[in-house]
Amino acid sequence: MVGWVDCRSRMNSLSYMRMRRIKVRDRDAVYHVMTRTVNGERLFKDREKEILRKMIRQVADFSGVEVLTYCILSNHFHVLVGVRHQPVVADAELMRRYEVLYPQPTKYQQASAKVMKSQLLAGGDEANQIRQQLLARMNDVSEFMKAVKQRFSVWYNRSHRRYGTLWAERFKSVLVEGQGDALQTVAAYIDLNPVRA
Repeated sequence: MVGWVDCRSRMNSLSYMRMRRIKVRDRDAVYHVMTRTVNGERLFKDREKEILRKMIRQVADFSGVEVLTYCILSNHFHVLVGVRHQPVVADAELMRRYEVLYPQPTKYQQASAKVMKSQLLAGGDEANQIRQQLLARMNDVSEFMKAVKQRFSVWYNRSHRRYGTLWAERFKSVLVEGQGDALQTVAAYIDLNPVRA
C-alpha cells in the first residue's frame, strides 16, 4: 500500500508537466503552435480542414494575431503566428473585431454588439470594463489557441453528433527568436509538414 507521503512526492514530481508557457510581453513575438487530436485519430477530412482554416482566420482577426503560415493535417495542425506587443485598439476596431467573432447573437453571448457599442459610447466604468474584457482576449497566443480549439470542438461535435474532448492535450508552443533563418526554417517546416506526413 502506498502511503500519503509517497503519493504526494509522486504528485510533486509530475507537477513539472503543467509548466507555464513562455510568453514575451515586452515586445512583438512569433510562436510556432501545434495541437493534436485525442489518440491521434484522423478526424479531419477536406470539409473539417476548410472549417478549421476559416476559424483560424476568424479568431486571428479578432485576436489581432497575424497568421504567417499554417498547415492542417488529418490529426493535427501547426500555425506560425505573430503576436504584437500591446497595440492601441480604438473602440471602433474593438467592435469590428467582436462582430467578426460574433456576427449573430448566441445564447452564450453576454451582450449583443449593439448594446456593447452604446455602452462604449456612453463611457464610464462599464465601457472600461468592456474594453478590458475584450483586450484581455487579444494579442495573446494562449487566448488565440483556446478560442480556435474551443470553437472548432463545438462545431465538430455538433456536426458529427458526438461529445467529449477532441484534442489530446494543451497545445504546444515554441517561441521563435529572430527574424532571419530561424523564422524561415520554422515556416518551411510547417509548409513542408504535409509532404513529410
